[in-house]
Amino acid sequence: MSIFSFALLGLQSQPVDSAILKKYPYRVGHIGFAVDSMEFYGGQVARGQTIDFTLGLFNFGKKPVTFKDGKTDRFTEIKYEPPVLQPGREGKAKITYEVVGEMPVGTTQHEIAIESDDSENPFKFLYMIVDVLEGKAEDPQAVKIIDSVPRLIFNHYNYDFGYTWHGKSFTHRFLYSNMGSQELIIYRIVPTDGCKILNEPAKVVPPGGTGSIVVKVRTFGSSGVQHLMIHVQSNDPVNPLIVLGMHGSVKQHSPSKKKSGFCYR
Repeated sequence: MSIFSFALLGLQSQPVDSAILKKYPYRVGHIGFAVDSMEFYGGQVARGQTIDFTLGLFNFGKKPVTFKDGKTDRFTEIKYEPPVLQPGREGKAKITYEVVGEMPVGTTQHEIAIESDDSENPFKFLYMIVDVLEGKAEDPQAVKIIDSVPRLIFNHYNYDFGYTWHGKSFTHRFLYSNMGSQELIIYRIVPTDGCKILNEPAKVVPPGGTGSIVVKVRTFGSSGVQHLMIHVQSNDPVNPLIVLGMHGSVKQHSPSKKKSGFCYR
């Protein structure tokens, strides 16, 4: 079996067996993941149930990386074994994903936020795709309370666009549903500088109604790591203000042409 040096990855460290490179093909910072890309399939799960998914990790760096356990949001909890991953060692991220009763049925994408002290990239975002099936929540009373009011639920709340070149534009679509029993009223959708809302979502969404927010990102005046946000205000009493995020890095062809920012509406 052949041996590949870290020099192929732009690093100076001990040689890595080719089997390891194949097992952990997707790398963010010094950490390799046992998936082919930032999106991976988690399986099928019924509403009101949970799934456990184990994600393999490998430390390609020269220093130990410490991961932070905990809930990344109300749906997902992550624990790491071991919590400190030594250089050249394999580990696991154990993901517990709860599908609440008001989650829309169908295929959805959910963000998995991984936080560590990795000097190259402390925050890593992967996206788990799951097929949500019909089911009953474990707490029927909680579902009843949620269903008695307008409820704005998105199929995902963050999008990692990876790397793109300065001056490029792209679009992304956020899907949403009103999972309450009363009309949902969307008061305002406000993007931060660097992104623009292309469509005009309905202001009033009936119970069970769906819609989308199409966002265009233009990188003309941007370079480096980008964190763009879309603020959505509605009459949802649980989450009256939802912040959608778009994250990634913009590469610049010429460093001399960098600008601080660019706003367009």
